[in-house]
Amino acid sequence: MKKIAIVNRTNLKNYGSVLQVYALCEVVKNLGYDVEAIWETGNLSKNYDFRPNKIISTGCKLLTHPRLLKSTFSNIRYVQQHIISEQTIQMFDSFVDSHIKRTFYPAKMMKQCKVGRVYDKFICGSDQIWCTTTLYVDPLMYLRFAPKEKRVAYAPSLGRDYIPNYSKREMKKYIKDIPDVSVREYVGQKLIRELTGRDVPVVLDPTLLISCEEWDQIKKIHESKEEYIVCYFLNTPTEETQQKLLKFIKESRKIVIALNSRLEHVENEVTVLYPDCGPREFIGYISNAEYVLTDSYHGMLFSIIYHRQFWSIAREYGKFDQSSRQLSVLKMFGLNARYCRTQDIITEDTIDYETVQKRLDSEVEKSLNYLRRALEK
Repeated sequence: MKKIAIVNRTNLKNYGSVLQVYALCEVVKNLGYDVEAIWETGNLSKNYDFRPNKIISTGCKLLTHPRLLKSTFSNIRYVQQHIISEQTIQMFDSFVDSHIKRTFYPAKMMKQCKVGRVYDKFICGSDQIWCTTTLYVDPLMYLRFAPKEKRVAYAPSLGRDYIPNYSKREMKKYIKDIPDVSVREYVGQKLIRELTGRDVPVVLDPTLLISCEEWDQIKKIHESKEEYIVCYFLNTPTEETQQKLLKFIKESRKIVIALNSRLEHVENEVTVLYPDCGPREFIGYISNAEYVLTDSYHGMLFSIIYHRQFWSIAREYGKFDQSSRQLSVLKMFGLNARYCRTQDIITEDTIDYETVQKRLDSEVEKSLNYLRRALEK
């Protein structure tokens, strides 16, 4: 049986990051391969990606591009805002240990291409592994350690709608050296065409390649006697947005399950619960929610998987426009009207999931065919 390596981090405490690695491993396994996630040893943090070579490279780039200091400190503050409970950390670690087969290799083995002889193919994907504004264009995420003919990129996200000059040279070289490249968003497709001259396909995020029945096998159900709304935000929404959420919640007369961020202006007037929540619990909460209100890409995807009524809320923080991720999927499934900008009102309009599911089934087939062909080469 051929052996496939999925190259990605599994220690980040982010639902989408962990679940898309799990999903890609499962999909490749279902195609008939032996598969495991691999990464480099030497991370200085249990919950974040702080490798020595990454820190050194980032420091050097800051010295040559001091104007990037402001955004770097902003990112550090964002990380510091999200101190999650020890129980939630344990839930993440337990899920990864139980559901994702992993192997770690010393950096020396990666750099000398020794690992390249262990596997038949290497897949980098998915999530924002090719974020264009990162200060460290990570060689691991572009499979630089692997033989060129064994490299496959499945659904990486570039995360932004432009590529800054300080990243263009490396990204162009790294992407051109991957024979099979696909992306997750139409904006990413456009950026790669402009950067390299290549036309690459847009494929589905791995989480969408697994049916709700398959996700049911690992989810953990929240036994609630009351109907609830899930509010999942990657950062604390502005007061204006919270007031908009509050109006909708009051009209629906449901309690709120809030994941990841506090809703201080909402909790003063309605019941808001802040549970410890790992990846299995995350799927469970969304699968039974009456509504999902989220600015998260994967919060939106799992709402679609489980045919939940949802609103994809525009992200109102950060320097960069990050709407392309949500808008690509919404456009693909004819759900553009579910994107809620600052001036929009959240209503109880329902989604026609019969039409959405037909489009999803068609896109799943296309994405699996791409992955199958890339691995069989």
